[in-house]
Amino acid sequence: MISAALSIDLESYWHAELLRNRIDRKTVDDRVEAATRPLLALLSRRGVRATFFTVGEVIAAHPDLIREIVAAGHELGCHTYTHRPLWELDEAAFEEEISRFEAVTAAVVPGVSVRGFRAPTFSLTPDTAWALDVLARHGYAYDSSVFPLKTPLYGAPGAPAVPYRPGPDLITPDADAPLLEWPMTAWRIGPAVIPVCGGFYLRVLPMPVILHGLKMAARKGPIVIYLHPWELDPGTPRIAMSAQNRFITYHNTGRAMQKRLKSLLDAFDFQPMGQALQAFQQN
Repeated sequence: MISAALSIDLESYWHAELLRNRIDRKTVDDRVEAATRPLLALLSRRGVRATFFTVGEVIAAHPDLIREIVAAGHELGCHTYTHRPLWELDEAAFEEEISRFEAVTAAVVPGVSVRGFRAPTFSLTPDTAWALDVLARHGYAYDSSVFPLKTPLYGAPGAPAVPYRPGPDLITPDADAPLLEWPMTAWRIGPAVIPVCGGFYLRVLPMPVILHGLKMAARKGPIVIYLHPWELDPGTPRIAMSAQNRFITYHNTGRAMQKRLKSLLDAFDFQPMGQALQAFQQN
């Protein structure tokens, strides 16, 4: 049986890297509930539970939605408080992000233990690996931020393909490291590394390639998919930008992405990341 986890990066459309400095948030609807409630309904119909890596600002603005997510049996993870990437922070600023997230989470869903973290824009790289020390001090058990290939914005090429404990360079496994890292799933064919893990890559690659790549990757270890509710939302506002950035941000969003998610739900039995990692460590 393939061990597969579904992760949702719960944020507003304006948190996306290519949009976050282009929008006056005071003048527009964040569309978080409009984008997320249909997703929750779909997961409920399919009997699927996921991990919701949630921005603290979203928890503060939509407490009832967060309570519904937790009540439905989904796992809550941390996606920082403001969704600023790690390369814009130092250790003290990141510590504040985590502390603010913890405070709002405790106020909205008291008693819920958050054990997983994902960095905004996959900004955990060898240059920002200091963030793992902060997470360890705050009691996190796992991270899922490492993107095992180089892109124009992020990446940690050479990282292992399956969950591992990262050393100080983020790439070399260290059995004594306090956190477990679950890197984003990629299909490795000789020297080629093809991201089949979700988001833009799920929207742009042919679906047969995604499905085959995931099945090949699953031969080596558990696989993880990620997506954003705003990618599923036909009402996500279109902001003027360059043709390239428009393609990256909006290509195959809305109903096309809904269809792709349903294909994944048909193909795999998904579970929350924490549950899947527990099973992985026991094997």
